[in-house]
Amino acid sequence: MTIYLTPNLSDETIAAMDVFEAFRMGEELLDSRYPRDAVRVLRRVLEAEPSHAAAWELMGRAHFAAAQLVPAEEAFRRLIELEPTSAWAQTALGLSLDRQSRHREGAVHHRLAAAMGASPRDATRVELVDRAIG
Repeated sequence: MTIYLTPNLSDETIAAMDVFEAFRMGEELLDSRYPRDAVRVLRRVLEAEPSHAAAWELMGRAHFAAAQLVPAEEAFRRLIELEPTSAWAQTALGLSLDRQSRHREGAVHHRLAAAMGASPRDATRVELVDRAIG
């Protein structure tokens, strides 16, 4: 489902949602390009299920899409704690750090993602950082 009108979600409405409904609403809001509203709804999920890796991924994506880079970084770090073998999470954290102009720190996570067989773009990002340093 695509949300076409600006969502009007009160705190009471969000609090009344069950966890599954809040998770799905967070996905829909993010897909419909309302990342800040998605963050509000996903907080409900993470309060109820703090170890829910998929919710942390969505939260990180929502923060990233809203250009809230420090919270995105924190969400992706939490995701990596929960799923240390996720190459996607390593790439996402690397991109969050890159957007904060913390390229050397980002390169560490791009290296890990490349070693895990993620996108060839991770290796390219590492080469660019190495070239700038060297």
